Amino acid sequence: MATMRPAAEHDAPLPGFYEDSTLGEIRLAAVFRRGFRQALVLINRALAQHDLSPLTYHLLLEVGSYGVDGCMQGDLTEVLQTPEARVSLLVHELAQRGLVQTQRSEPDRRVVRVGITAEGCRVADAALHEQRAALREFAQNFEFPGVAEMLRHAIQLYLGVDLAPESFR
Repeated sequence: MATMRPAAEHDAPLPGFYEDSTLGEIRLAAVFRRGFRQALVLINRALAQHDLSPLTYHLLLEVGSYGVDGCMQGDLTEVLQTPEARVSLLVHELAQRGLVQTQRSEPDRRVVRVGITAEGCRVADAALHEQRAALREFAQNFEFPGVAEMLRHAIQLYLGVDLAPESFR
């Protein structure tokens, strides 16, 4: 993975380039965002090995999380934050691949329940483990205490939540 080195503290700023105390937070945010983006790329590559997009994988996870009862197709639009027509196409595609099955409800046949199949469960589980392996390999390039500290700072920066042990007393 390509890494970018921010200007060292001792480098003289170029004329016209801005510098103040806020750049420390901006640098931290850049490092966090770069790591997050690299992790997403690895996750998406792992999903592609199972012929899944991030959205189809998310759909499989959500449907699988409902267990034997399945879920209402309409509920997927909310949890996936995706238009109903797109969800309908994704469900149809995954049903053709044998990863989910659908049933029309009685008496209102417009209501569709979606459940994961054994093959869908196998594919989702394999993709999950593939992602974990890719992320473990990615994380090995970092010193874990440094990553944990970076994540703690990022959560504090982005969410305003202090995860320091002292804050929980």
